[in-house]
Amino acid sequence: MNILGRFIVFASAAIIISACNPPRAPVSQASAPSTPRPARIAAGPNPVPAGTGTGTTTIKWTTGDGTTGNVFVSEAGAEEHPFAAGPEGSSDAPWIQSGKSYEFRLYNSDHTKLLGKVTVTRAAQ
Repeated sequence: MNILGRFIVFASAAIIISACNPPRAPVSQASAPSTPRPARIAAGPNPVPAGTGTGTTTIKWTTGDGTTGNVFVSEAGAEEHPFAAGPEGSSDAPWIQSGKSYEFRLYNSDHTKLLGKVTVTRAAQ
């Protein structure tokens, strides 16, 4: 077989092989839209262990969707006061007293929607 014949056989074989094994389409790097996590607020430890002086708890929160949240605290049902802010975070509350309850509330950025709440107490001595 001459060179031209070999070339034709080789080219034909290459065409048949490539037709049987087409290149794979690249996998898309775009992912499906993620479902936002639920908003959460928690305290730990809760209840705060008994002891002398005041106790400390750490408040942790997330709005779940990356928007800014505002955490407020109310002592024994009194008027609430700003405590912390951000899409997520943690902050210590080092003034927890025995015999009182503290409600920490997580709101959306404009304080129109309650996203979650947690009540913190301290064990009696």
